[in-house]
Amino acid sequence: MRRLGVTPWYLPLVLLSSFLITPAARAQEEYSRLEIGAQFSLIRLLDASGDAQTHTGFGARLGLNLTRRLTLESQLDFFPGHASPFLQQQGGHALQAVFGIRGKVIQSKHFAVYGLLRPGFIHFEKVAIFSATLPLTFTTRPATYFLVNLGGGIEFYPTPRLITRFEISGNPYAIRNFTAPAASGFVTRPGEITDHFGISVGVGYRLGALRENPPETEISSRLEFGPQFTTLIVERESALDGVRTEPGIGGFASYNFFPFFDVDAAVNFFPRGTKSSGVHDGGDIFQGLFGIKGGIRRDRVGIFGKVRPGFNSYSQAVTGVLQISAGPPPVLKNLFGRSTNFVLDLGGVVELYPTRHTTLRFDLGDTHIYFATKSFVSSTGSVISVPGGQRRHSIELSVGYAWRFSGPPR
Repeated sequence: MRRLGVTPWYLPLVLLSSFLITPAARAQEEYSRLEIGAQFSLIRLLDASGDAQTHTGFGARLGLNLTRRLTLESQLDFFPGHASPFLQQQGGHALQAVFGIRGKVIQSKHFAVYGLLRPGFIHFEKVAIFSATLPLTFTTRPATYFLVNLGGGIEFYPTPRLITRFEISGNPYAIRNFTAPAASGFVTRPGEITDHFGISVGVGYRLGALRENPPETEISSRLEFGPQFTTLIVERESALDGVRTEPGIGGFASYNFFPFFDVDAAVNFFPRGTKSSGVHDGGDIFQGLFGIKGGIRRDRVGIFGKVRPGFNSYSQAVTGVLQISAGPPPVLKNLFGRSTNFVLDLGGVVELYPTRHTTLRFDLGDTHIYFATKSFVSSTGSVISVPGGQRRHSIELSVGYAWRFSGPPR
């Protein structure tokens, strides 16, 4: 399977917008409860040679404004071009549907800057699969994959009802393990987490009565911490495991050190072991993340982008092979040890403040995993250097509860 290897530009856009927030910005004066729109979209998929190729499409969206900053939004895009078929990854026409949250980080009378956190799916018309009989060839079939739309954009208001919009996004999606015919020589194939880069340009219209925006109340928070439940959709290194959904528990903490910016950290433990181990990955996972969360807190809602470097530490990676007896046949035993690798968590956070001192937190992100070069000791005692390979994507979703403390005024 080939990877697009797209650089996630969407998060820097959202975080950069936080620098532009000023108390003097004049808020948009009117809004309506319902918005509709249409857009022209571009996504990057693979061509027959494995290089990235642009595919054009079109679609529509519907938004329900919960507050002046927070919108529940759905979007549907159709890409009529024929993507090259790759094994279980892509092929033919594509249809993408997402539903989630659009949150305005900056809002003025004439424009707004926003972030997107929208789960959904991508459907391909003709992905490549193995034929069921010999001689072994390839055929095609439809396939649908879980996807997360992470990005940001800017919209302008030429009139009280008209909206123009430009946005960019990264779209990681999960290709599950699949069964191959016995004639292929194996029964299962490991899946992967891949992604594509997207751009969208559109127009919208506010339906119904226009309402005047009420004044906003700023929420004060100096320190917050609490437990969280986390789900990690990740590609394990062993072909016997492939893509799995790893449930985990942990905790998080945020400290507001500058207006609109928090130091943000989390630790998570994913207790499930693996069927087999590789040189970089195996056993359970201990994860630590530490970085920056940037955004605003207004009217019981917080909207943030996050950039958090950290590590995934695997408890049972293969470190070598020990020969117990010469045989014949020789008896070998695998040696195991901990393998720690760099990760980068990019995504967004939405917080709700039901009371003065509590927080409900929802995280959604693409946690990039960078396997490092590892040493492997062979049965003869020689040390072999095993390269780490290219970046891997993983989709991480977290729900947490925190206690919040305002602290003395600055």
